[in-house]
Amino acid sequence: MPIAFLSVGIAKMWPKQNLARQNLERERRTLLSRIEAASQPTADLVAELLQHACPRLQSAIGPNDAVKRLIEAQAWLDLGFWLIGWELPDWSIHRLSCDDQRWNCAICVRGLAINWIEDVAEFQHDHPALATMGALVQAQILKMQGRAPSNVTPFRRMENVGAGPITHQADR
Repeated sequence: MPIAFLSVGIAKMWPKQNLARQNLERERRTLLSRIEAASQPTADLVAELLQHACPRLQSAIGPNDAVKRLIEAQAWLDLGFWLIGWELPDWSIHRLSCDDQRWNCAICVRGLAINWIEDVAEFQHDHPALATMGALVQAQILKMQGRAPSNVTPFRRMENVGAGPITHQADR
């Protein structure tokens, strides 16, 4: 059975999920354009990044103190590094370099050969923090499209109403 036929069939079977995925990809591409057009990071741009490109952070129980401190200190490059580590735990920063006054950030899936171009997310910008944030968004887009492998299972937090706290002591 041709792959194109399968993808059309899947789209018909789950139209809501497919539409939500397309909307999320569109939002991330818009965010990527905003990052590209920005001259430097701003609180508004970072808030948009956290909203549209950081699903793992959003599913956390409470606000992350490290993220708050980095934002308050306007440590944008450190925030970009931290977000890549948190949002893409199976990816690593391969290169952050400056050439002709343009910063290039390349991140890739850990353990894979770097010459596999589809497993690398790259972004260039005049500002190093925006190059890092752009690479994060680019990697999220690649993952959505299924073009970048992952060994991390996506999950959604489920509330267990009747569950008690987890303890490490055995009942005797």
